[in-house]
Amino acid sequence: MEDKLKQVIRVFFSESSISPNIWQTVLESCEHVPSIYYLYNTVEFYTAYFSKSNSINLSVILYDHNNPVGLMPLICHQNNQGKWLLSANGIEIIEPIFIKSLPLKTKKSLELKLYHLIISLSNELNIKQCQFVNLEYHHLSSWYMLWVVKAKEVFSTHHLLVDLSLSIDEIRSKFRRRYKSLVNSGLKIWEVEVHESVSDELFDKFRLLHKEVAGRTTRSIKSWAIQKKQIDLGESFLVSVSDKNEELVGAGLFSYSDYQGFYSVGAYKRELFDKPIGHQVQMKAIEFLKQKKCLWYEIGQKHLEVDKLKPTHKELSITFFKEGFSNNAIARQHLLVEMKRAKDGW
Repeated sequence: MEDKLKQVIRVFFSESSISPNIWQTVLESCEHVPSIYYLYNTVEFYTAYFSKSNSINLSVILYDHNNPVGLMPLICHQNNQGKWLLSANGIEIIEPIFIKSLPLKTKKSLELKLYHLIISLSNELNIKQCQFVNLEYHHLSSWYMLWVVKAKEVFSTHHLLVDLSLSIDEIRSKFRRRYKSLVNSGLKIWEVEVHESVSDELFDKFRLLHKEVAGRTTRSIKSWAIQKKQIDLGESFLVSVSDKNEELVGAGLFSYSDYQGFYSVGAYKRELFDKPIGHQVQMKAIEFLKQKKCLWYEIGQKHLEVDKLKPTHKELSITFFKEGFSNNAIARQHLLVEMKRAKDGW
């Protein structure tokens, strides 16, 4: 299947091999990296995350006159019913990203080729519907506008942000009132550390704590190894919480680009939920991301009862926690598009 899909890609983009070094070169030539989804290792993470579902990395480096000028993160995997999905993160397709000096005409031409590639891949995989998302915070991308005219359905989700252009005092002043004291008391009770590099031993403790809290192994060892690699490469960091006996009782893993920080995964001992255990982790993460000159910290989705996918009680509870730290929010647009063959009118 992988060879067949790569052959489809080569019809539209003759240079279909992926070099992590070239990928990084393109990122460094972009105006900014609006999401961690564009990091090469994030693509590799999601490919590994869905490895039990026959996942394949179909990402494309886009060229103009033999010069790399853009990137399209893309994977495919099978869902629980054995049906194939195309996405960047297991859910939806994101917009491509281009170097800042690329002429608008060239950008639109490459987007149109990608548009037809998505349709061709969908036909090959017998995908009836794809979901798209507009990741940019402040405008609708040309990629989104290319698909919206074909959309069967448009819907929104809401996301909680911390504006890191504010001073630490201003950010802290906007916390939920009770959380300010919980951050302080948490820092007194626990040993809280930010790790830009992490030992294999500590990271393994984090992985095992996550397994303990979840009650099962939720994903492959390879996906955890990629997240460890992202810390080593300066794309992520870990905030650990330990007790007086140096036992790990909680930790949060955060990824970041030059533009956005993102709360990736956390694990905290459930029996300690009556104590402030995650509050100071968020505070330390905010301080670190601001130090790294990130502009925004996306703490997570604000789940609502009116959402297209009705949230669970746990998701609503997590939303309440995260909302106590945010000082901004956005509505993010999503599209559901039915994939049809050319003979059906595309």
